[in-house]
Amino acid sequence: MKAKKIWANLSVKDAARSNQFYTALGFATNNTNNYPKLASFRFGDGDFVIHFFEQGSAIDEYLSPAADSASEIMFTLSAETEEEVKEWAEKVKKAGGKLFHEPRRDEHNFYGFAFADPDGHKFNILLMEAGM
Repeated sequence: MKAKKIWANLSVKDAARSNQFYTALGFATNNTNNYPKLASFRFGDGDFVIHFFEQGSAIDEYLSPAADSASEIMFTLSAETEEEVKEWAEKVKKAGGKLFHEPRRDEHNFYGFAFADPDGHKFNILLMEAGM
């Protein structure tokens, strides 16, 4: 068996707020049906889709609300330069995201930061330089 596509479905309190947040970060919308309880965006060169379903929609029985202290998954987005990492950090702050690890090098010399969106879904932006 081979899956043709893969995407993610996450629960959010307010789809309109999620739509504003990810639009401010520059991601392309994927909500072609204009469903009001859905914010949907494409990420990366492969157009990986993440659907953000507002609580109270039919998919609730399958999804847990976002947790403030723990996360079931963290998505990683790649950056090409340190400057791009810093630019992402500023965009996230301005859009209302919360940085929980400021931009820095880690113990493996990777440069990046981690943030949570307004619903607590976690992402990190990571620079993996050639030769690493």
